[in-house]
Amino acid sequence: MSAAEGAVAELVVGAGKVLRAYGHHDIADRAERKLSAEERIRSVVVVGEIKRGKSTLVSALIGRDGAAVDDVENSTAISVRFVVADDEHPEGTADLVFPDGVRRIDRADLAEWATTGGRHVLDPTVEALPVAAIVPVASPRLTHASIVDTPGVGGLDPRHAGLAAQSAEQAAVLVMVCEASTPITEPEMTFLRENAAGVENVIVAVSKTDKATTRWREIVAENRKLISRHVGRDIPVVPVSSVRALAALESGLPEHLRERALNFSGLPALWAVLDTRLESADRSPADDALRTSLEGLRRVEQRIEDELNVVKEGEKAIPDLSAELDRLKGLKDEAQQWEQHLQRDLTLARQRASTRLDENLAEVRERWTTKINKSSLDVLRRSPQVFTAQIQSDLLGAMAATAECFLTDLERITTELFGDEERWEQIREIALLSMQTDPLVTGEVASKRQGLLDPSVLSMGMIGTTMLGAVIGVGAIAGVAWVAINLGFRAMRAGKTNLLTWLRETIATVRTATTRMLDGTLATTRPEIVLSRRRQLQERITDLQKQIEEAKRSAQADSAAREASITRLEKNLRITRAKITPIEEALAAGTGAAA
Repeated sequence: MSAAEGAVAELVVGAGKVLRAYGHHDIADRAERKLSAEERIRSVVVVGEIKRGKSTLVSALIGRDGAAVDDVENSTAISVRFVVADDEHPEGTADLVFPDGVRRIDRADLAEWATTGGRHVLDPTVEALPVAAIVPVASPRLTHASIVDTPGVGGLDPRHAGLAAQSAEQAAVLVMVCEASTPITEPEMTFLRENAAGVENVIVAVSKTDKATTRWREIVAENRKLISRHVGRDIPVVPVSSVRALAALESGLPEHLRERALNFSGLPALWAVLDTRLESADRSPADDALRTSLEGLRRVEQRIEDELNVVKEGEKAIPDLSAELDRLKGLKDEAQQWEQHLQRDLTLARQRASTRLDENLAEVRERWTTKINKSSLDVLRRSPQVFTAQIQSDLLGAMAATAECFLTDLERITTELFGDEERWEQIREIALLSMQTDPLVTGEVASKRQGLLDPSVLSMGMIGTTMLGAVIGVGAIAGVAWVAINLGFRAMRAGKTNLLTWLRETIATVRTATTRMLDGTLATTRPEIVLSRRRQLQERITDLQKQIEEAKRSAQADSAAREASITRLEKNLRITRAKITPIEEALAAGTGAAA
């Protein structure tokens, strides 16, 4: 744990002691969970046009020649995530992620599953292909962050940016690779300007400087000017020779000569920028934990101030307290009315989300129907994993947008009802958990399918995806899952008609799963909101009754007893404010983003 992380942890723990003393155990627990390292996923996502040296750069970043799938003749067809090896995930193995689970293979066989020319990819008897792979490597660099090598097929796919657009609990950096032989291309510039706009941390790595020894400095300078002019962002542009870096790492030279050669390659400079960006992205969990603690402490501060005012005012405070008590009792008695309004608002939110889903799915259906009709089957079959994974990504995006739409409305409804963001945090956690759906199975839809559909295969199960994670947060990825990838492979072999049928039925399955997710979330959150609102009213009524009794006692107490109560409350207020001030300062000073 770094000094900065230790300081934040100390602030959160200190705040937690005060919060627990006043009965706010849930807030203290939530702050500590947000700070937990288990919720943090640090990753470097490497993207680039085909033949830019992307996989070689991944190997250099890992520090092991040949770590990435690097095939001169063929391109990677799936995303490969490199993680540090351990007892559970030993080096020399690879986990292939299939629609129905994970299969472990020998690392030496990875290219046969992960490249466009792989033996299993081209085998017509193979029923299912992986959509991703996880490769453990014994590399010290992977203890800092996992590294994701995105598919080389199709060049810069906008979906790749989504891999790095992580939720607040994650830290990710997007590295776009371009060549040192020519200035940044228009597609690369478009990707940076449009598709990476939502990614906080982006780096441009100018590769193959060893092949452009006389021009790379000029190209790097030109790229910086072009990016500044056309993107309008301060994006680091770092030159690197992956070949020289790997040669230095494997050279066996004395350490000082090895370090000199490594520095000459530019790799240490790239890692330095990566480390800085990862640390910057890693601040979000600390900020969230500090803000949660701060919100709770301010609630405690308000409570103490109210109690202090009651003791000082005595009987003078009773009329105002009594009026507020009557108002809250009136709200409690009118529960049926506000519950009906709540039901109305939630129903409208559900309808808006459903409309958004229909619009997005219609767009996906139209786009892919057009693409299938315009493309020859030979083109589609050339990269089946990429084709089906792109459809899957679009459908997951539609589901994520639907979840985001509903959660946004739900936040507005609960915040207006409670006037308290902390209550929304509680409801949000419940809503996210309710978005986890059971597997959904569809059966045969028509005899003309000719065995295309296996009822046991087409399922929507739970799986973590960064697209939905960007909406609902790590640890609560839910309800949306794998499109029937293997059925897509079979459909491609059966002809366009079957492929279009597969697309139509898969979209219908997605709609069914998402609609069920919305209904389940609505059914779960409504009673929680109602019960939480009732508890809030009752807690406030109880507090006011206690304050009225305290005001009466204060009026009857002698001056010495009153002063003792004032002294005790003022001490507690000082303690609470002593916890608030450093948290406010930490947020304002940039331990994370400003509060």
